[in-house]
Amino acid sequence: MFNTKKAVVIISSAVCILFASCLKSGLPDYPRNQLNYINKVYFEYRWPDSTNMYNGSPVIAYMRLNVSQTIDTAHSTISLQVTVPPASGAFNAYQRSQVALDHLWCSVDISPAATVTPVDPAPKLGFAGDYSQPRQYKVSANPGDARIWTLTVTSFTK
Repeated sequence: MFNTKKAVVIISSAVCILFASCLKSGLPDYPRNQLNYINKVYFEYRWPDSTNMYNGSPVIAYMRLNVSQTIDTAHSTISLQVTVPPASGAFNAYQRSQVALDHLWCSVDISPAATVTPVDPAPKLGFAGDYSQPRQYKVSANPGDARIWTLTVTSFTK
């Protein structure tokens, strides 16, 4: 006996498999981009906030640090002046006293369609790292043109 429900399921599955695929044509053709710049650098300090719990564990709190920067594109260097903001809220005097260059989280803004990777021994961006020494990051443009940028904290003020 012919089962209509089975036939509909089989035909629907066949149609889905036949027409489901990744786009391979009809996509816009974006121009290749030679830009491989770091446009802005951010630092933050993170700590477990025992006054703010979730499922029995402290929530990770953070404080963005104030960063002034001088970008030298000709030499691919960025000089950074980092200032720790005043204590406020969960970022109390104790947490503020714990902020140090050897335990900060860094993130950067880069050129569109570029990628960034650390050059050893630079810490991976978005993870805790030591920025007490100059650190290098490789920014690769869309077609693969790369530039090594050196980030140097020239002053750290609490």
